[in-house]
Amino acid sequence: MADTKNSPRNQSFYQRHGWGKPDILHCRSSVFATIIPILTFSTIFTSIICALYIVYGIDLTLPGSLVGTVSVVVGLLLAFRTNHAYDRYYEGRKLFQSLCTLARNTARILWVDVDERSKRDHEDKITYIKLLLAYVIATKHHLRLEFGTNHEDFEGLLPKGYQRTKFEGNAGQENTILGSGSTEDPNHPDNIVNIQNSDPEVTVHTDEANESTGLLRNQQHPVSYIKDTFRTLVGVRNSQHDVDVNWGTAEPQMSLPMEIVFHLETYFNALGREKRIELSYRLYVALDQLIDILGNLERISNTPIPAAYRIHLKQAVTLYVWVLPFTLVNMLGWFTIPVIFIVSFILFGVEAIGSEIEDPFGYDRNDLPLDEYCKDLEAEVKYLYKYLPTGQSELHH
Repeated sequence: MADTKNSPRNQSFYQRHGWGKPDILHCRSSVFATIIPILTFSTIFTSIICALYIVYGIDLTLPGSLVGTVSVVVGLLLAFRTNHAYDRYYEGRKLFQSLCTLARNTARILWVDVDERSKRDHEDKITYIKLLLAYVIATKHHLRLEFGTNHEDFEGLLPKGYQRTKFEGNAGQENTILGSGSTEDPNHPDNIVNIQNSDPEVTVHTDEANESTGLLRNQQHPVSYIKDTFRTLVGVRNSQHDVDVNWGTAEPQMSLPMEIVFHLETYFNALGREKRIELSYRLYVALDQLIDILGNLERISNTPIPAAYRIHLKQAVTLYVWVLPFTLVNMLGWFTIPVIFIVSFILFGVEAIGSEIEDPFGYDRNDLPLDEYCKDLEAEVKYLYKYLPTGQSELHH
């Protein structure tokens, strides 16, 4: 077996850096490039304040006690933001590792515990072990919103003739990948009677309801009308009617990981019917866990930090930094400029770190190396079915 201990990834993973080079001077994984614009603007703004106070004698100073209490609040906001982002990052790492571990265990069960009564059974085991690995890789692409099966890392893993039945957006589901059924959909809109138009009373009732609603809105209290108008202008939704969702128009579709799970379960059902494995419930438990992990990963990927919190935090940090020059210029003079630069670098950098790591499934240098995890798992799975004996090894001697 090839030893992966000395692989480049493991060397970089286990290497420990001190306070010297490269960590302190490292910029490639730093958020410095992200905050350059706001750092530049804050420095220019501070320079203008210093020039007005020192050169032109314009007194713009503010008492230092003004920012004392605000400093604590800003610090708490930044701490919460960064901790929450790292929790998402670390949970994503734990979940993906659980996914890889579950794939290892399930592959082991299939390889060792499933009886082989023919060469075809042996080939099927390899096929579905590869499909199990394809599930992990499909989950990686699913989290990155990369749809379809035309990815390099799927090569050799999907069965021959495997194709998505209908690809629109995330996935389509008209036929199965192991057989072709009818593409004619009895639930297609063309085959459904338009219920609303078939019942004039319903249509009339709906129109009357709309007219009544409009009349009530026109007759509402002036203060309430002004309040609702202001909320509309600033983008605040008042009710479900303000949410633009076309209910009932969703196309039938399914993610690739879920489609693979269905085919794995079909295979597991066949194993149970043919009594080729004892304690087959372990396989069904594994499938449930695969779906549960997928759902938790989707929860992290699809649940961003609320925009209201993110926007307010950026505004609060910016205002805090821009008020600081007015409280320091009378004591530090021109030294206020480098001091504000350092403060800005620290505060804006901490906020940028939260934004950088809150979604850990992408391609950024600070994201989780999902490609490496999948590559390591692929190497283990290949070693399993190429070199390790099965429970029916005598068939292959």
